[in-house]
Amino acid sequence: MAFVVLIATANLVYSIFLGLATPPFGVFDIDELLGLFGGVFLVLIGVELLETFKAFKADKSINVLMVFMVAMIAMARKVIIMEMNGQSDDLALIGLSAIILSLSVGYYLIKKSSAGEK
Repeated sequence: MAFVVLIATANLVYSIFLGLATPPFGVFDIDELLGLFGGVFLVLIGVELLETFKAFKADKSINVLMVFMVAMIAMARKVIIMEMNGQSDDLALIGLSAIILSLSVGYYLIKKSSAGEK
């Protein structure tokens, strides 16, 4: 898993360097920017999953808040990728909105319940 995150990070850095080094210098079109944002979110998902695995190995328990954060980041990446590929039909966007809203409410409720226990 760490190797995959390392490769994704190297690919992201290479893409940014390539965009900055080729004429016109430092100018990215919207598709390139959306691709870079998707790459950043992919690296974030990988890092969060690594942290979840590390915490599970240490405590033998799953941090539900981390799982919710990974899911919300993955949904944000999905929205960006859908926009980039032009696949954003109305029904898919409504479904993604419902998933993101459900994850946000779940995150809030778990956070609120864990704050009440302390």
